[in-house]
Amino acid sequence: MKKYIREMINDLRKRNSRNPKATPIDLNPPPVAPLPYDLNNQELSTNPKERVRQLDFQAQENEERETIG
Repeated sequence: MKKYIREMINDLRKRNSRNPKATPIDLNPPPVAPLPYDLNNQELSTNPKERVRQLDFQAQENEERETIG
């Protein structure tokens, strides 16, 4: 019986030495790209003129949504 157990232990050690250590798993979800219709989470441009255009468009879209819905 001891011989059988010793063989099992040696076999397990050999398997562990052959396989590289497991890489850690990242449990944090990847960042989700903002949806174009989600005006609260939209990424604004760093260019001031483009930012004004984006905000004007958002205001118009929001107004249309409020009047339709």
